[in-house]
Amino acid sequence: MLAIANQFKIPVKYIGIGEKMEDLQVFDRVEFVDSLFSVK
Repeated sequence: MLAIANQFKIPVKYIGIGEKMEDLQVFDRVEFVDSLFSVK
């Protein structure tokens, strides 16, 4: 998703974390990257 958004200069505004409309959240790139590399 991030590579495509970067290649075509398309901003990512929302990210889905489930299947319902209520599962859409505002996309925060810093929080997203931190969650990829955080150990919990």
